[in-house]
Amino acid sequence: MRFPLLLLGGILLGQTQGVRFLDPVFSRIGVTKNIRYGSNLSFTQAPTDLYMDVYEPLGDTMARRPVIILIHAGSFLPPTIAGSAFGRSPIGTREDSGIVALCIEFARRGYLAISATHRLGWNPNATTQEERARSIIQAVWRATQDGRALVRFLRKDAATENRYRIDPNRIVMGGSSSGGYVGVHVAYLNRPEEFNLAKFRDQNNRPFIDTTSPDMGRGIGPEAGPDAFEGGSGNPGYSSRIQAVLSLGGAIGDTGFIQNEGIPVIAIHGRNDPSTPWDSGIVVTAVGQYPIIYVYGSAGIGRHLYERGNQQALLPDFANDQPYPGVLIFQSAGFEPFGWYANSSAADKARARVYLDSVVWFAAPRLFKVLNLPQITMPLASGVEVVSLAQAELEKGTISLYPSPASVPVVHLRASQPIAALELFRLTGEKVGEFRLPTPLPSYSWEIGGLTAGVYLVRVGLVNGEQVAKLWSYQP
Repeated sequence: MRFPLLLLGGILLGQTQGVRFLDPVFSRIGVTKNIRYGSNLSFTQAPTDLYMDVYEPLGDTMARRPVIILIHAGSFLPPTIAGSAFGRSPIGTREDSGIVALCIEFARRGYLAISATHRLGWNPNATTQEERARSIIQAVWRATQDGRALVRFLRKDAATENRYRIDPNRIVMGGSSSGGYVGVHVAYLNRPEEFNLAKFRDQNNRPFIDTTSPDMGRGIGPEAGPDAFEGGSGNPGYSSRIQAVLSLGGAIGDTGFIQNEGIPVIAIHGRNDPSTPWDSGIVVTAVGQYPIIYVYGSAGIGRHLYERGNQQALLPDFANDQPYPGVLIFQSAGFEPFGWYANSSAADKARARVYLDSVVWFAAPRLFKVLNLPQITMPLASGVEVVSLAQAELEKGTISLYPSPASVPVVHLRASQPIAALELFRLTGEKVGEFRLPTPLPSYSWEIGGLTAGVYLVRVGLVNGEQVAKLWSYQP
C-alpha cells in the first residue's frame, strides 16, 4: 500500500511551529499507572477492580484538555489466553505496545491519553455457536459497561477534584480490535430494546443479556448504579456519552444499533485482518477459529453511519475519504499492524511504527474537526521523554503553593526539588508573568501583583522537570 508522505500530523520539513492536537508540541510525557476507576463482577463472578494508565503532557497550562481513551486488543480474553491464541505478547493488557505508543503520540499533541482495560473472560470453547455468541456478547456488554464507568469517572473528576483537567465535552473512546468494539458500543449500544434483535436471543427467545443479573446490570457494592442498562461499574450520576470513537480494527454487533446519535467514528482497519472482517462477516474465535456471530467492521460501520447522518461533523473536509468519510482501509495489512511484541524483530517494529504514524496522520485532523478543537500554535517538540509519575504525586502534587485563594501580591511556593523558573498563565493560555531564579531554591516567595480575580496556572520549572499548580486570586 502507499503510505502518506506526511506521517506526523501537519509537520513539514524545516517547520519550527506546530498546531496543538495535530503536531507533537510536547517533549515530556508523564504517565501515572494503576488508577482505579471502578469495579464489578467478573466473568467468574469475582469482584474485580478496573484500572487505567494516564498519559499527559508535562508543563501543559491548558485548563481543559480533550481526552482519548484507548483500549487494548485481545478478543476479550485474559492476557495469558490471548497471548497464546494470538501467538504474541504483551496483548490484552494496558501495556499493549501499540496502544502505549498511541497514548504517547496523542499526549505529545496535547491530549490527556488513557490506556485502559475492562473485565475480561468468556467461553470461546463453547460447543455451539449460540453459546459462543451468548458468551462473547456478554463479554462485549461487560466491557461496554466498564467503558461507560470510565467516562463517568472522568466527568466526576472534572466536576469535583479536577485532578486531570479534562474537557468533559471532548471525550474520545476506542482502541485496537476488541478495544475498538468497546468504543463503538459505548457510542451506539444505548437503548435496552436493542437487545431484542433476533440475533441476540436464543432458540427459546430469551435475550443473551439479562440486565437483572448483577454482573450484567447494576453491579455490586457501594459503586452499584441505579440504572441497570447504564451498568454498575461505578461513578453513577454522571453522563457516559462520548463525543467520538477511534476504532482500529473494531466492529459493531449489529447496524440496528445505529440511529441518529451523531457520534462520529474514525475507523481504520487492515483488509486482511483474520479476527474481525474489515467490512462485514462472521467473526471467529481466536481460540480454535470457531464461528461466533455476524458483525460489521470498519467499512460496514462507516457506510451505515454515513447513510444515517452520523458522520456529518467530518463534512465537507473529509468527504473524499475512501471508502467512506472517516474510514481508512490498509489494503495489505492484517491484525493490529501498528503493534509490536516481545518476539517482534527490529524490522517488524520499524514496519509497525510506519503504520502507527499513519494512524496518527489519519486520525488527528479528523478528531481535530469533529471535536471542534481550538487552533493553538506552539513550538514543535524535538524527541520525547516519558516520565513515570506516582499516584501520590498526582493526587498530592510535588508543589505546595499558598495562600490560595490569594488576595495578596506575594505567593509562596515550596517544592520537592529546587525551583529554577516560574511562569503564570490565565486559563486561556495567555502568559501574564514569568521569573527565572538566579540560583535554584527549594522554596520561593513570588511577588506577582496586579492580578484580577480568577483562576490561574503556575508552571514551576524544577531542576529535573516541571509541575503545574493552580492559583486562585480574588480582590479583597
